[in-house]
Amino acid sequence: MRREGTFSLSRVAGAWLLLLPGVVAFQPVFGGTPGYLPALAGITAGALVPLLAARFRWSAALWFFAILVFYLLLGGPLALPETTINGFVPSLTTLARLMQLTYQGWYDILTVATPAGDLSGPQAAPLLGGILFSAALVGIVRFTRAVVWPMLLPTLWLALGIAFGIRQAPTALWLGAALGAGLLLWSAAHRISRMGAANAEFLVRQPRGLSRRTWQGLSAMLVIALASGTALGVNVVTGNDVHRQVLRDQVAPPLKLQEYPSPLTKYRLYELNQKNDVLFQVAGMPAGGRLRLAVMDEWNGVVFNVSQNIGEYLRVGRELPWQPEVATQVSEITAQAYDDVWVPSFGEPSRIEFEGEQATRQARGLYFNRNTKQTLTTARIGDGSMLRITGVVILPFGESQREGLKGARGGAAPLARVDRVPEVLVKNATDWTQGATSAYEQLSMIEQKLRTEGFYSDGSDNRSRAGHTAERLAYMFNQEQWVGDDEQYAASMALMATQLGIPTRVVMGFYPASDADVGSGWQVRGTEAHVWVEAFLEGAGWVNFDPTPDRNRVPNSENPQPKPKPKPRVDPPPTPPEHVEDETVVADQQEVDFDDPKDQPPDWVQVAIVIAASAGGVLLLLSPLIVIAILKGRRAARRRKKGEVADQVAGAWDEVVDRARDLGFVAVTNHTRRESADDLQEGYPDLPIRSMADQVDSSVFGPEEPETEVRDSVWKQGGELKSSLLATKPWYARPAVFFSLKSLRRVGVETERRSRKPQASDRSGRNEDSTGEPKK
Repeated sequence: MRREGTFSLSRVAGAWLLLLPGVVAFQPVFGGTPGYLPALAGITAGALVPLLAARFRWSAALWFFAILVFYLLLGGPLALPETTINGFVPSLTTLARLMQLTYQGWYDILTVATPAGDLSGPQAAPLLGGILFSAALVGIVRFTRAVVWPMLLPTLWLALGIAFGIRQAPTALWLGAALGAGLLLWSAAHRISRMGAANAEFLVRQPRGLSRRTWQGLSAMLVIALASGTALGVNVVTGNDVHRQVLRDQVAPPLKLQEYPSPLTKYRLYELNQKNDVLFQVAGMPAGGRLRLAVMDEWNGVVFNVSQNIGEYLRVGRELPWQPEVATQVSEITAQAYDDVWVPSFGEPSRIEFEGEQATRQARGLYFNRNTKQTLTTARIGDGSMLRITGVVILPFGESQREGLKGARGGAAPLARVDRVPEVLVKNATDWTQGATSAYEQLSMIEQKLRTEGFYSDGSDNRSRAGHTAERLAYMFNQEQWVGDDEQYAASMALMATQLGIPTRVVMGFYPASDADVGSGWQVRGTEAHVWVEAFLEGAGWVNFDPTPDRNRVPNSENPQPKPKPKPRVDPPPTPPEHVEDETVVADQQEVDFDDPKDQPPDWVQVAIVIAASAGGVLLLLSPLIVIAILKGRRAARRRKKGEVADQVAGAWDEVVDRARDLGFVAVTNHTRRESADDLQEGYPDLPIRSMADQVDSSVFGPEEPETEVRDSVWKQGGELKSSLLATKPWYARPAVFFSLKSLRRVGVETERRSRKPQASDRSGRNEDSTGEPKK
């Protein structure tokens, strides 16, 4: 039986008010007045569940279903309004997504940028949390007289709001003071109420007004409140906003590479727009080193990009997951005009330390590509960010080193993933490397061809467009003069080398002019940005190639026209359009698909993922019911298989009694089976309850051990009787009976069958029960 406390609206209202500080703690995550709604709606809906349960005498299963219904009804308009019908009616999409958000929402709320009021999904977390905490708190208040236990839940609720909140907490002091005052008032009010009730019960002469002890308690409360308010005021006036440690500081945002544009798309920005801006300040630069920013080994016909395979990236700490076998060098880099996610280094870093205001977030969002030794941080590097990088320096190969590579073949490294290579580049790769006997010679011939016959332009003279799309490169090499900058020449050489089966990649970074003095420190400017090619050769590893012409090799200007003789002015005919022989050229106006369909998973995979995620959410919500069903199933199996056959026969009756208990029947521990059957028969006169009890008694206490056929027959009869008992309820109330917890509670001492297990020699004594009443 469930012990109910005397209903007090003031107790319920007080419990609800104690949850308000937790509601306010969630607000900064979403911002504005709407930021209060998810948690506030949650604690309000949760408070209604136990009140309705007390009014209509719901079972535990109906409690659970009510919580689920409130969550699904409120979750649509509050968390997923765009998926609802008319803004509030949940659709199938709404329900499926809300199931996922029962667990995913808690992770989403930690990884979204705040305020997240305009985003869909994270609001489900405080909504669900509010419903659960409020239902538990008001349930305790409604059905018990407890005072201390209800004080624990509001504290945990506020702690949850703080943990899933943000670091800046301007209301933190006020929330703590408000909850403390509320708990103090809660405790004092109950103490005063109980003292008054005791006086009313035991004193003959009732005191008028408040007692002396009551006044003492109120005075103590007033003193504590004044002291707390004074201390709080001092902190608010003299202190700054509270900055606390929260869970989002411990959780790195998910790595979504598609959100970061290719580093190479910023080359023209550095080269032209920021050519005089200081991007980095470097101390400890290795002699002859190059500051590497990004390594790119994928080309989709539009851009060269870093690997988009998320499996190649590892979330790392300061120590990277590899140990250098050669000497390392430490460099310190301070960002100024640079703002991006890519972490610069002079080679292959083995340790990275961040300093500055965002150091913690940058370190927690650090990812490392184990194939290219590329690092990035989801927190970005901006003005004021400082890095201390320890790693192996990669120096460019000098002329003497390259002399020893003339016979080198391509090494065992994966080819760059490229697609839609212009035909003119495929043809050039074959024509320009005729007679080469090794991969190194092929690369050198392509490099030399581009350096000596190409022309350089940074676009300031309108002779060179930015970009390295298939159209841009095809147009460039179908002209009499090849005009471009590092971006086009490096991309072209990498594509041609890949067509020859040589592993190559494109690297963007910075290095100073050969005559620059960087001994005391290097101020990295945009004009020092460069792009080069690296090829993997046997016995040498990654070897650098610089196919870009010297910057002073500018394209020839148009030949001057001879001065015309004085004639009547005649407008010249329009210049015919140039003929582009390459059939793979794509017009500028034509959209180029950025996503390769080959890289996308099949539709059935995406459908399977959605179904699996939805099923996972459903199973999570239904897990309490699943546990109840498993416990009852195991109990029935144990009764049918454990012990002697007589015990198994008696187990069939126990199953019937437990079904009746789930329906509301109160089992008495010291009643015999016949007495229990009589009580049940009164409630269900049309069912063969007494006849089954008699059959079980005759089998259990008979002179012979019952046969297995008798056991099977009794269990079949018991199953039919359980179904008949369940059928006495309307269809909508049957799930509450099936998942009721009443039969799982211990009644006390079990039936007489459990306390007496006679041997075969005692069969003759089974003609009477433990009370001495003869059996029929």
